[in-house]
Amino acid sequence: MVIDGQKGFRVYYGEAHTVLDEKGRITVSRKFRETMEVLGHVLWYMTRGYDGSIFIFPKEQWDAIRAQAARHSSMDARAIDFRRMFFGSVAEVRPDRQGRMTVPPHLREHAKVEKEAVLIGCDDHLELWSRDGWRQYQEGMEAAYKEMGSELFGASPIGGIAQKEE
Repeated sequence: MVIDGQKGFRVYYGEAHTVLDEKGRITVSRKFRETMEVLGHVLWYMTRGYDGSIFIFPKEQWDAIRAQAARHSSMDARAIDFRRMFFGSVAEVRPDRQGRMTVPPHLREHAKVEKEAVLIGCDDHLELWSRDGWRQYQEGMEAAYKEMGSELFGASPIGGIAQKEE
């Protein structure tokens, strides 16, 4: 959304199905590319995600994550283990003119992305999943979905608007 030529409130949301081409690239959906353009997100960082996904962060978000990780001692064994997994698998990417991003082989292997994939918007970043991996994850989380919402938003209705009792 562009308001009077300025960046409006814009986040990454939704899911877009894509396929991996013979050169290991995915095509980013038009909706995500428009958000990238409005927000000025040109440089991205891909890394090992959770649950068999690939995290894809715009530079600004990546810089914030790096700053947060830097607050932990280089002698903290847990922090070292995380850094190895997270920063050790990072790849810097830029979408080309056709909106394609190259997914490095080690990340494709991690996420088991062979052909069909799903790119999902997660507010401030994107995630790439194999189509089957995303479907299995959703099915596995379905039972806990309502509970997660209640924990995140409390017992009050979403948006904090109290419902009228009758």
